Amino acid sequence: MRPDFKKLEGSFSTVGAVINHLDVTTSTMDVAWKMAREGTPDGTVVVAEHQSDGRGRHDRAWVSEQGQDILCSVVLRPRVALAGDLLMLAALAVIDVAASFGVETGIKWPNDVQVAGKKLAGVIAESKTGPDSSTGTSGSGQSSDHISVIIGIGLNVNFNPDIATEAAPHSTSLAAELNEQVDRAVVLEALMRSLDSYYASITAGGTVVPKWRDKLTTLGREVTVVGGKPGNSTNLHGVAHDVDSAGRLIVRDADGRDWPVSAGEVTVQDIK
Repeated sequence: MRPDFKKLEGSFSTVGAVINHLDVTTSTMDVAWKMAREGTPDGTVVVAEHQSDGRGRHDRAWVSEQGQDILCSVVLRPRVALAGDLLMLAALAVIDVAASFGVETGIKWPNDVQVAGKKLAGVIAESKTGPDSSTGTSGSGQSSDHISVIIGIGLNVNFNPDIATEAAPHSTSLAAELNEQVDRAVVLEALMRSLDSYYASITAGGTVVPKWRDKLTTLGREVTVVGGKPGNSTNLHGVAHDVDSAGRLIVRDADGRDWPVSAGEVTVQDIK
């Protein structure tokens, strides 16, 4: 049964100001960017029952069956300085949702929410500045110290991990962890509530970095980062030592040198 997500519109201060609930689309990110260019309000949510071309980090395909999961994108227009916090707050919002169902999760740097190493959700964030980031005209009214950001969230709710493919290996879902079907409307409402709370906090001067750091399961582990050394394509091997205030992973190599990593595929080798 198709849930009525539209009824959640306007329930919170910012997130969900507008809800565009689609049966099928290529990607909620694409729809959200189109709406952002047309001037949709801060906090607009695009959610789909199915995506024919959903994407995750590094443009990987996101696999989900029709009407089983939460596939959504959120349009936000924070101050430029806050843009880096949005990926973190989105992951934390997913963790809050899982916790509300009694499911314990952690974050594999930078954006995978996992249950005991199995992927429950993925989060991406895309940002744009300039005249086309809002309405497509230089007179859009968006302040020069603000930026348009789209957060994309794919949360496995009733996904069956037994049918996982090579595109979605080692996955789980809320239903798989609870051994029962989960009401997706309840999940989306909880997700929007948490997103709205974190967004209000950072716009008021708060930070989510310490809480996000505490949820990272990558720290203290030996990792390989593909193309991880700045300025070249050499793989970086070392221990995930820490993260900095911008969310970059600090990898300490065998010589004791610290490398800040902002991008790259991280493979966890073992636990210290």
